[in-house]
Amino acid sequence: MEYIIAEIIKTIKESDTAIIRETKLLQLFMRIFTEALVCALEIMDTELVEQYKKQGYQIERRDRRTIQGLFGTVTYQRRRIRKEGPRAKGFYPLDIQLGLKKYQRYTALFMKRVAEAATGSVYRTTADIINRLTLTSISHQTVGNIIKQVGRGYAEWEQSQEHKKAHSGATAQCHPPLLCLEGDGLLVKGQGAKQQEIHRIQISEGSTRCGTRTMLVHPHYFASMNHGELVTQVTAYLQSKYDLAHVVVVSNSDGGSGYGKDVFGSLVIGCKQHEHVLDRYHVNRKLKERLYFIDPALQDEIRNALREYRWEPLQVLLDTAESQAETPEEIVHVQKLRQYIVRNWVSLAPLKLRKIAVSASGIGTCESNHRIYSYRMKKQGRHWSRTGGTAMVKVITAIRNKELDQAFADWTKGFTAPVSRTFRGTMRRVMRKIPFQTHVGIHHGRICNNGPSSSAIGKLANSFSTPAFL
Repeated sequence: MEYIIAEIIKTIKESDTAIIRETKLLQLFMRIFTEALVCALEIMDTELVEQYKKQGYQIERRDRRTIQGLFGTVTYQRRRIRKEGPRAKGFYPLDIQLGLKKYQRYTALFMKRVAEAATGSVYRTTADIINRLTLTSISHQTVGNIIKQVGRGYAEWEQSQEHKKAHSGATAQCHPPLLCLEGDGLLVKGQGAKQQEIHRIQISEGSTRCGTRTMLVHPHYFASMNHGELVTQVTAYLQSKYDLAHVVVVSNSDGGSGYGKDVFGSLVIGCKQHEHVLDRYHVNRKLKERLYFIDPALQDEIRNALREYRWEPLQVLLDTAESQAETPEEIVHVQKLRQYIVRNWVSLAPLKLRKIAVSASGIGTCESNHRIYSYRMKKQGRHWSRTGGTAMVKVITAIRNKELDQAFADWTKGFTAPVSRTFRGTMRRVMRKIPFQTHVGIHHGRICNNGPSSSAIGKLANSFSTPAFL
């Protein structure tokens, strides 16, 4: 402790400005921490190997590994062990206990922070932020690779959750009085001249007032670039969480391909009551697009007739609009609008005119919830590959559902491993073996090596730079 305090005082005195002082202090703290962490990891590796030796394992070799985290870069050595036998495979006990995957270079927290930052800014900006705020250095390509890893991991976690819920009947199903389903698609630019569509469905149990704002009750969001995969996920979620036989379901959409009444009906098979509503915003936009040539007052009358759900006055108003058409193209527009209304007349009925025992609040928010995806994935000439776009959609959805932490913790071969009894015993022995002592520090030296590290002088330099433990 006295040595560390002396180093801090020395750093403060030798710094010319406040920025240089804080930078040097941060570097000092990170260097002390990483050196201590390397020592601790290699001591634990020694203790773990001793435990495995009692089970017949033998040391095969000792390799280096570099892990990069928010605290900096750590390079440590650990032993690879294996048993005798034709099918015996070697492994690193320390890597297993730390939950580190093969070829994994970054810590779980580092990957999580990078993924969260990348959902709000482009990859280059994210890399610049990480490089400025930490002692690590990454490129925008690395940010993209991390996004793909996290997105792929979250997708696998979603599938595992579906499988787990489908095969466990112990989970109690809830049955709220109302369930709101909304779905819509969002187009983004793909590579080349292609376009890709983000398919979205959101589920809530109505809405409630929080001061001056209206909040959805227990919302859950689903998004994918594969419509079939999205339908499968939503169906599994609804069937596992809700007892639909006692639930009134109100669905809402613009009536586009893949979001019709029949699609939502297939999601909630067996529900108590299902009512589908055509989104009012898209209906009004359809009126404006088709009747651009008629008087605005007549447009308002047609809109009011639709809102009041009056069939005969609406037909009279449409006849009036058709009589005002001056070109064959305008006549076709009125005819298409009439067909649109006839085709969706049942879904255009206001909820207050339907026999619903509960108040259907919380409908009509799907369009506004597109923003978290559109702000990140559209504009500024952004183009997405199938893999990269899917990964970004999954990461944004995980953050929106507040499931990213749980996904990191629950992945089958995730980034964290449970603390075993062997590990606990090792920690206790390490703490007993190294009592706290004040010292003046370690004198460091190095051997200059202008050749490869695999040469004789390189191996000698590595042996002197590596702490030895008895």
